[in-house]
Amino acid sequence: MSKSHPREWEIHHEVPRPDAEIVKQLSAYPTTQIADSGGPVSVLGPGIAHRCGEVDVCGPATTVWTRPGDILFPLKSTDLVQSGDVLVIDGGGRLDAALVGDVVSATLLAAGCRGVVVDGVIRDVEGIEEVGLPVYARGAHPATGSGEGPGAINVPIQCGGVLVRPGDVVRADRSGVVVIPGDRVGEVLEKTRAVDQREAKWRAAINGGATLPAATGIDARIAELRDVTKAPRG
Repeated sequence: MSKSHPREWEIHHEVPRPDAEIVKQLSAYPTTQIADSGGPVSVLGPGIAHRCGEVDVCGPATTVWTRPGDILFPLKSTDLVQSGDVLVIDGGGRLDAALVGDVVSATLLAAGCRGVVVDGVIRDVEGIEEVGLPVYARGAHPATGSGEGPGAINVPIQCGGVLVRPGDVVRADRSGVVVIPGDRVGEVLEKTRAVDQREAKWRAAINGGATLPAATGIDARIAELRDVTKAPRG
């Protein structure tokens, strides 16, 4: 839990966002396929999960660092989020002071925000459900903390053990949350397409009567590894 940031009190309005069409295409793929792509993809650690609102999230990050439990900069971030963005808040994982509630969620949704990811907790869960904004967090807690700062907006942060920079693409669904560097989204999209095509071939083979190990090449891989381990050592 970090109580300071080297760039605290900074607020940056300009964010290098990737091409919106590429982000839209990436949103068609689940986090599991993106994570399997072999590209430069980071996966948030366990604990940050879907809590309320809609489920699917995909968009460039507006980032917030806040002193754990302090709501000053999460509230200010509503002025900076642009349509299509995902708000990502580094709250240090604190579990006893909520950083986002229903009023903030409604304001963000009105600004076109696609969703919120919080390394911390939220409150007003029923109200957020009514708003419909997708929210991912570590849990819920009814009380807030302080409103004195410090904080920072659109600086590099940590969320779920992962570096998130302004403009990085955040994709979230019920399986979890992944982050792609904003300047490498096209590369990850192509690699993810290859994963989808491979899995489609597996499903076609299984539907045609093949076993899952045969369709996926597991049988061949086991035989290969068995031969290697049994090979004489000179």
